Amino acid sequence: MIVHTTRPGSEILSPFIIAFIAFIIASAMGRNAAANIAVVSRRVSLRSSARLTALEPLPLPAASAKRSSASTAESEDQPVEKKTKKARVPKSAAAVDAKELPAHASRAREEAAWVRKTFVVGCDEAGRGPLAGPVVAAACSLPADVDPIPGVGDSKTITDEAEREALYDKIVNTPGVVWSARVVSASRIDEVNILMASLEAMRLSVVDVLQQAQPKEALALIDGPFSPWKEGVKYADFQLPAPPPSVSLKVEPIKGGDAKVYCIAAASILAKVTRDRLMHALHTEWPQYGWSNNKGYPTAEHVAAIAKHGACAAHRRSFAPLKTKGLAPPTEAEMMHIEELCARAQP
Repeated sequence: MIVHTTRPGSEILSPFIIAFIAFIIASAMGRNAAANIAVVSRRVSLRSSARLTALEPLPLPAASAKRSSASTAESEDQPVEKKTKKARVPKSAAAVDAKELPAHASRAREEAAWVRKTFVVGCDEAGRGPLAGPVVAAACSLPADVDPIPGVGDSKTITDEAEREALYDKIVNTPGVVWSARVVSASRIDEVNILMASLEAMRLSVVDVLQQAQPKEALALIDGPFSPWKEGVKYADFQLPAPPPSVSLKVEPIKGGDAKVYCIAAASILAKVTRDRLMHALHTEWPQYGWSNNKGYPTAEHVAAIAKHGACAAHRRSFAPLKTKGLAPPTEAEMMHIEELCARAQP
């Protein structure tokens, strides 16, 4: 309540005077200030007076708007819609089959050679790293008119031995396939070193295939950075066997070829399975080393067995830790016995 102390009759003029004064003050503060006063007054009114609920509410921030709408729904007993997870759609049978039968390695290089009427052979080795047993190389040429075998890829990625065996059988039983697997012993590895022994096994297997097929032009795709017939005086003693003189041969080393090229991948499986079979055969003679499991590689089990039982005739003396022990080479009789065991394990 406003109390006036002016003369009688001034009560009638008071409201007008007050409005006039407010108008002058608002004009002096400017339009923006007046608008701010109006906004503040409006917000105070919205908070304090229940009779003004019909007025249009002020815009709220997005987060506040979401909370406000949820609160309103709850106050009106309306259920708030909740997000639900989408139901998982089961994979089709075709997708499952595709996973179970992975795609084969690429045939692009082979197909390009076939267009030029060039015979193609892939080659790879298995067993460079073990402390025992031979190194094995395989060469494989697959026909152009037969569909590729699903799953033929780098043998190192096929961890199940039964699966490798199954792929081996499919490869060697493919109509028109030409292949060979050659074995170089642990004693030969100690004599010339593992690289030269591996390349020797590759030469032997590639020449076997070329002699069987007798093509005029051939392309040998080799896994790794080296040709089996390395050039230079240093390697003059490592050129045999030479390719057949009737064959015009081009050699192309490919790093990681066992994962990239179909015929090399097939050769990697043939070499791996052949060597695994040999290590199973050697295990029957020396079971204490666990070769059926470790295949001669330097696992903790294998190294511990060597420390306990010593080395045998099938161990590589040029590999650490055996090369520090000054072991005598295997006798002629021991080497012949190993060859017989390996011969029985090969088809």
